[in-house]
Amino acid sequence: MMDTIKRNQVLDELDIRTLPDGRKRIFSIKFVTKEGKLIFLPQAYACGAGRMNNKRFRVRGIQPCDCKGNPEYHPYPVCIDNILQYNGKKVVFIQD
Repeated sequence: MMDTIKRNQVLDELDIRTLPDGRKRIFSIKFVTKEGKLIFLPQAYACGAGRMNNKRFRVRGIQPCDCKGNPEYHPYPVCIDNILQYNGKKVVFIQD
């Protein structure tokens, strides 16, 4: 059985961009793109999702990176409803 994490906890963690020592906060994530493609990024960090209101459009920017935090490829705008896993935990939505 896979551990779970609430979606609002994931969003709170994505808002924390750096560690106290100034390094980027790196995590793993699995999500589905708007085209329906399943993407797993073993190492990524949060970034902007373009010139849009992230909260209003319910997206977060995810930038793949190497183990040192150097960006690789391009950032993905990810709909928060399409996040399936975060740091190896299944993302669940629990409405209060």
